[in-house]
Amino acid sequence: MAPGVALGTVVLRGYDDNAATVVRLAADEVEAEVDRLQTAIEASKEELRTLKSEHGETIGAEQARIFDVHIALLEDPQFFESVRAQVRDERLGLRAAISAVVRDYERLFELVEDNMLRDRAADFRDVAQRVSSHLARAERPVGTPTGNGKVVLAARRLSVNDLFRLEEGEVCGIIAEVGGMSSHAAILARSMGIPTLGGIEDLGSKVYDGAFVIVDAAAGELHLEPAESLRAEFESTAERLQQAPSAQASAERPHKTRDGKELRFLGACGNLAEAGLARAFGMDGIGLYRTELLYLADSRPPSEDVLVKHYQEVARGGGDQALWFRLFDSSSNQKVEWMHARPERNPALGVRGTRALLREGKALRRQIRAILRAAHGAKNAAILVPFVTSLDEMQRVRSAVVEERHQLVKARVPCVDRIQIAPIIEVPATAFVARALLAEADFAVVAVDDLQSLMLAADRDNSEVRDLYQIPHPAVFELVERISRDAQKAEKPAILFGEIAADPTFAPFFVGAGLRDFAIAPAHLSRMLDQCEKWSVTECKKITKELLAAPRALDVQRILMRCGTLPGGD
Repeated sequence: MAPGVALGTVVLRGYDDNAATVVRLAADEVEAEVDRLQTAIEASKEELRTLKSEHGETIGAEQARIFDVHIALLEDPQFFESVRAQVRDERLGLRAAISAVVRDYERLFELVEDNMLRDRAADFRDVAQRVSSHLARAERPVGTPTGNGKVVLAARRLSVNDLFRLEEGEVCGIIAEVGGMSSHAAILARSMGIPTLGGIEDLGSKVYDGAFVIVDAAAGELHLEPAESLRAEFESTAERLQQAPSAQASAERPHKTRDGKELRFLGACGNLAEAGLARAFGMDGIGLYRTELLYLADSRPPSEDVLVKHYQEVARGGGDQALWFRLFDSSSNQKVEWMHARPERNPALGVRGTRALLREGKALRRQIRAILRAAHGAKNAAILVPFVTSLDEMQRVRSAVVEERHQLVKARVPCVDRIQIAPIIEVPATAFVARALLAEADFAVVAVDDLQSLMLAADRDNSEVRDLYQIPHPAVFELVERISRDAQKAEKPAILFGEIAADPTFAPFFVGAGLRDFAIAPAHLSRMLDQCEKWSVTECKKITKELLAAPRALDVQRILMRCGTLPGGD
C-alpha cells in the first residue's frame, strides 16, 4: 500500500446503505426518476475531466488514464440500461437501483479468477458511486453544512471516487478492508502520496465516524484515539514529511562543500516512513533512529520479537550504510507507567534516558537483544546511548551489550557480528568530558538542541523563554567547537543532531569547526545542501573564528547577517 503517515478524523464509507432506504416509486414518478440519471452521468463525466485537468501533472500521465477509463465506463450502455430497468421494472429510486446493479456485477466478477476483471468490477463500483453521489447532492436540502479539514477515509473497499473532493474534507489517509496494490484506487493513492492501509479485517467494527486516528502505512499500523505523546510524535513526523522536497532531486546531489570537501548527511528518523524517505533522498544511512514509537503505542512494553520485526524493517535495504538505533529515551512526562511509576516535578532533569534504562535493566537488555538480532548482517550498526552523564553509565551499557551478544551467540541466535556504541552528548557536563567518553566509544552524537536548552536554562516549548532559546548564544558555539576538537584528537567522528544541526543558518560554522557529519530529518536535506554548496572550508573557518570571538548573542546575529547565512543578510 501507499506508505507514509496520516492523522485525521475518520469518515466511514460503505458500511451503511448509501442508497438509503428502499422506497417503491409511484407509477407516475418512474420516468422523471429515469430522466435524472442522464443528468447525473453527464455531471460525473465533467467532474472526471476536471479532476484529470487538475491532477494529471501531479499523478503522471499513466495514472491519469484512470480518469479516461472511468469516463468510458460512464458511457457503457449495458450497465446503465440495467439501472434504468431496475427503476422501471422494480420501481426503485435511482440510488437504490444503482446499488442493486453494482451488487449483481460484483457477484458476477467474484466468480472469475482474472484479477483484471475483478479490478474492472471495482471501476464499475467507483463510477456508480460517483453518479450516486451526484444524485445525493441534488437531493440534499439547500444549506446542508459540509465539513473541511483532514480526514481519513475508512472504506469497505478502496475507491477512486472517494479520493477527490470528499465533502467532509481533504483525504489525507485511507484505511480499507479490501483493496490490492494493483487496483486503480491503490495506484492513484500511491501517485498522490496518500498513506493507505488495506486488508484490515472487520474495519467497520474497529473505527467509527469522527474518531481520531493515526495511519502509519509504512509500519502497517493503525492507532485509534492515540495518547497525546504518540499523537505529538506523529504530528511532528507528518509535518517533516510534508515539507520534504522531491526525493529524486535530492538523491542526485553530491554531499560536498563548494571546494569538494565530503560531508555526510544521515537520516534522523522516528518511524519507518521517515527511514524510507532518508533512503529515497540518497542520505548516507540512518544516523539516529528514535525508538520511542513502539513504547508509546501501548500501555505494555513491547516484546523482543515485536521490536526485532520493527527494527528489521528499519534495516531493510540499507546495505552497508549506517544503521544507528537510539535506545529508548524515556522520561516521566511520557506517561509510560511501567517505566515511570510516579510523576516527577522536573522530568527533564529526572530519571530519564540512560538513568531510566539502567534502573529498568530488563527493558534495557530486551531492547539491546532486539537491536543485535535485527542488525544481523549489517556492516555499520550502532547503539546510541541517550542522556549520558558519566563514564560509568557508558561502561555499564557497553557491558550489557557484550553480555547479551555473548548469550545470543551461545544460543545460536543470528545477530550482528560487531556493533558500535556511542554516547549522545546533550548534558553540558558530559560535553566537558567528551574526550574520556570517546575513549570508551566508537564515536559521539551531539544533540545540540538539548545541549543548548540545558546550557541556557531555557525550555524551547515554553513561550515565556523561547526567545532566549532561539537566539544563538556564543557559549553554545564554543562548547560545540570544543567537542569537535576533542573528537578530532581522538580520531573519532562527532555527529551533530537536532533541529539546530539542520538549520542552514549555522552550517558554515559547523563545517568551519571541523564537523562533517550531520543527522537530520530528511525534509531538511535539500536546504542544507543548498547552503553547504555555497561555501569553501576556508571560508567556513573564517566564519567560525569570528563567531567564537563574539561576546554577545547580538554580535553572533550581526556576523551571520553580514555573511548572508541569516535571513535578512547580504
